[in-house]
Amino acid sequence: MNLFSSNSLKSIKHVAMKKNLWIFLLFFSISAFGQTNLTGLWLGKITQEEGGYAPDYSFEIYINHDGKNIKGRSYVYVDKIFATFDISGSIHSGIYLELTDSEILDNKVNEGMEWCLKKYQLVYKVKNGVMHLEGFWQGKTTFSTCIPGKVFLKKQTPRA
Repeated sequence: MNLFSSNSLKSIKHVAMKKNLWIFLLFFSISAFGQTNLTGLWLGKITQEEGGYAPDYSFEIYINHDGKNIKGRSYVYVDKIFATFDISGSIHSGIYLELTDSEILDNKVNEGMEWCLKKYQLVYKVKNGVMHLEGFWQGKTTFSTCIPGKVFLKKQTPRA
């Protein structure tokens, strides 16, 4: 005695194929997302909570992304002061970056000031087709803990 009609078997096979297609698409999208290359120029700003020199600073990072490793250079400026830093860090789960200013390469400050060496915790997001890095920073100088803030960056499209 046959418990399933040929139409029932076709329906079951159809459902199984749909399920397998969804599993494949889910796996592919996760794999593709994990392969996102963050190499390139990112522009935006960092903020500093009340009590800092300024509430907003222009911020640029050039990232070189190789596997889980991130290296690069950042540039922070406001008014007539600036600093250039070497940065390094890593990416976790394809979306979470931990970066650190490893060295101040060049800078200009007002008398009595010192740039913070910062640690960043950033999350990779895509909004309206544009790649973003957003998160928080905190830092130290040779004499003090810095007033922390937030980071907002957008990946720039290379131009020919």
